[in-house]
Amino acid sequence: MNKKTYITAALCLVCLMANSASPAVRDDRAALQACIDSVSAAGGGRVELQQREYMLCGSLMLKNDVELHIPRGAVLRFSGVPDDFLPVVPTRWEGTELMGRSAMIYTNGQHNVSITGEGVIDANGGMMARWGQTATEEWQESIHGTHGETIEMPDVRRLRTMGDPDTFVEVKDRIFGKGTFLRPCAIEFYNCKGVHLEGFTLKNSPFWCIHPVYCDSVTVRGITIDSHYPNNDGCDPESSSNVLIEDCLFRTGDDAVAIKSGRDADGRRVGRPSENITIRRCRFFSECNGLCIGSEMSGGVRNVRMENVEIGKVKNALLFKSNLDRGGYIRDVVVDSITIAGVHGAVLRFETNYFGYRGGNSPSQYENFRISNVTAGKAEGYGIYYDGNEQCPIRNITVENMHVAEATVPYYLFHTRGCTFRGCTIGSQPVPLHPEESKQRQSCDVW
Repeated sequence: MNKKTYITAALCLVCLMANSASPAVRDDRAALQACIDSVSAAGGGRVELQQREYMLCGSLMLKNDVELHIPRGAVLRFSGVPDDFLPVVPTRWEGTELMGRSAMIYTNGQHNVSITGEGVIDANGGMMARWGQTATEEWQESIHGTHGETIEMPDVRRLRTMGDPDTFVEVKDRIFGKGTFLRPCAIEFYNCKGVHLEGFTLKNSPFWCIHPVYCDSVTVRGITIDSHYPNNDGCDPESSSNVLIEDCLFRTGDDAVAIKSGRDADGRRVGRPSENITIRRCRFFSECNGLCIGSEMSGGVRNVRMENVEIGKVKNALLFKSNLDRGGYIRDVVVDSITIAGVHGAVLRFETNYFGYRGGNSPSQYENFRISNVTAGKAEGYGIYYDGNEQCPIRNITVENMHVAEATVPYYLFHTRGCTFRGCTIGSQPVPLHPEESKQRQSCDVW
């Protein structure tokens, strides 16, 4: 960082500290945004916050070559008021492109952008988060937003139709602004290169927590996610490449990590895969699932490695999910050295009949997985659940040294090819090298 950048950042901090003294009415957003803009214009550098609370009535936009440093004792608290996050910006909502509300922290088309430090980002998303909850639900047992009849469902259906080939609407005209109810993410990087997130705690997201979409070279390191509203996935890399997620703690209301690449025909139209993704040395304490790929994976997912991860008691621990609308593929996945406290559904699950099927005929291809050194406690449902389909059988899945303490149903395989189990046990019983396939489809209704 050059001298000019230091001076600019220092002057911005003085401005922030002098901003309105009343916390009830204070809005630090404009001053902080001006600081980010000026540091970027000066060639880049660090914008370091003071150890206090900052109130932001609107989105914060990161810019080229800027590191936003939130030290221990600093809190960025957003207003939670839906229309503060307008005007609309380019984004993706559950895999369909649109012009929608901005994330609390949003970045579009920038490079070398960072958020660091041990402070707190409070997205304060309760008002918007409740758009994803039916009137009778309690937070303790949400059905994760778009699976139920919620206030946002008419907008969800309208957006899905806009992405269908027969009713296609240009993305610039898919406007979901004032008076609509699609929840934004807390942090979203859109079409960026060189993203670095490290150290901070993120709380209370209205929707997905961290969402890199169309990004290259992303590092998420040492982050704590503590967010328990509907659809609070911890990190969702979407149509992004060269992603590293390491040393993170996820306490989430939905999936801990879910890798995605677009939904149905709209995702296939874009056709951009997620690839070269590593997840390591993380702890997943999710109220839903552990590692997921999908269900929005229509652009394809390839070259994923997950290792040395601790998963608590979850619904499904290792879940790969799609349905006959999706198409696409998931291939070349390595999973190694995973411990799992227990599951309500399945320890290892390949699912081709996920929620929201709309009548398509585009099966997804799962192939070339190597899964090893997995230990799990009790599976109240299945130890192993492979639910393929006749058009695209699940292919070439090798599992070695997987041990499940007990399971109500040890294993279920349907429409598979070349799937093997070596040195695996469920309870005290070994799993056959090539288990016999089921003659009938079975369901696992734990999501």
